[in-house]
Amino acid sequence: MTNKLLSLRNQNKKRKPHFVVHESTSYPRMKPKWKKTRGNSSGVRQKWRGRRATVNPGYGSPQEVKGLHSSGLEKVIVNNAAELLALNHATQGAVIASSVGNRKRAELLKLAQEKKIRILNVKNVPKLVEKLSSELAVRKKVKSEKKSVKGKKEEEKKKKAEEKLKKEKEEADKAKADKKEGKEKTAEENKTAQEEQKEAIEKELIKRQ
Repeated sequence: MTNKLLSLRNQNKKRKPHFVVHESTSYPRMKPKWKKTRGNSSGVRQKWRGRRATVNPGYGSPQEVKGLHSSGLEKVIVNNAAELLALNHATQGAVIASSVGNRKRAELLKLAQEKKIRILNVKNVPKLVEKLSSELAVRKKVKSEKKSVKGKKEEEKKKKAEEKLKKEKEEADKAKADKKEGKEKTAEENKTAQEEQKEAIEKELIKRQ
């Protein structure tokens, strides 16, 4: 019965026109999204022959299969493993949400393969799992390479900082030693000058005698 209704729905879709706002193709400012015509003298509203078709219940799908997937399964949006395992295999199919990341998506696809759950928004599950796994492996490799390069840079930076600190310390010690040596030299010079002055005074005293 369901297959018959699904085939009927497909037939209805083939003859179903594309509903757009009347005269939206003539005026760029008008959006093509369907809106019911409300003009008092509108030929479309009055369904005159040769005018654009309007939305009508006759174009709709049978109530029993409305919203179902072409396989006859009910679409259920899944975000995690718990929601996936809660599905009824016979009547429901999973649609992995667009907000789910690649790593989690690969895990959900593998779990669906194990539990034989139909994924409605994926055509070839094994192929997609392989693709996502290879992409994740490449990302992991690139990330590890970046981490190693960053570690090397940090080591070099640390080494340079240590060398700079060592150099500054050596310069400070040298300056301290030079200052100390200069003080000693000045003291010796002062002592020598005092002795010379003393000798000169003694000579002067001897001359006066």
